[in-house]
Amino acid sequence: MIRRAALVLGLSAVLVAPAWSEELAAGISRDKIEINSRFTGTEVAIFGSVEPATGEVVQENRARDIIVVVRSDRASQATVRRKEPVGPIWVNRDFQTLRDVPAFYFVASNRALADIAAPDVLAQFQLGFSHLETGSAPGVQARVAFRQAFLDAQAAAQLYAQHEGAVTFMSPSLFRTTVALPPNVPAGNLRVTVYAFKNGEVTSSNSMTLFIDKTGIERFLFNLSRREPLFYASALLVVAIGAGLAAAAAFRHRH
Repeated sequence: MIRRAALVLGLSAVLVAPAWSEELAAGISRDKIEINSRFTGTEVAIFGSVEPATGEVVQENRARDIIVVVRSDRASQATVRRKEPVGPIWVNRDFQTLRDVPAFYFVASNRALADIAAPDVLAQFQLGFSHLETGSAPGVQARVAFRQAFLDAQAAAQLYAQHEGAVTFMSPSLFRTTVALPPNVPAGNLRVTVYAFKNGEVTSSNSMTLFIDKTGIERFLFNLSRREPLFYASALLVVAIGAGLAAAAAFRHRH
């Protein structure tokens, strides 16, 4: 009886196991970027391979779909303001606060995201601008115009990017893409996640960490602003006043 029960359980395990199983391997060309006053931006290559299920042969025209996401692992808050004319001047009137938005966001794919998976699947993993969560203040739903203005501003600053078709396959299993890090990339950790899709579903994923670190005087000032924000702000105020007085004295001396 025990042997028969074990056989039944084993048969059940075979029946509910997935019909496919594959392994995704991924890597990055650099895992640490150091930022100083001379940093003008850089590029990081992301590459990998998808090993098909045992016994499966992936044809050239049936290569897996790949989506690469690079985003800050720390959420931030952004306030979007709308300017309106009041007489001869423009003033800030209405505004929307967006919470838990990444400071940096990049997504690349081998073809259009809409052709890879259904909207609900893309939304589950926040793949693409249309599916990136931009939570607003509690009890307030982010309005489309403010959300779009935020995305446009981040894209203009090169902090957000979406490149459909930027992932290229060098063979049915090997792929590669490149992420551009602008000079204003925020310090901190960037989470690099690679998703492999088949028939609109995620079959495997792989995550890595890219460290963005400030060096030299930039690192000292950055750490000081975090550890001693009041002293840092006071020092900036003193420097600004000193610079203003020096400029005023130089102007009076010339005239």
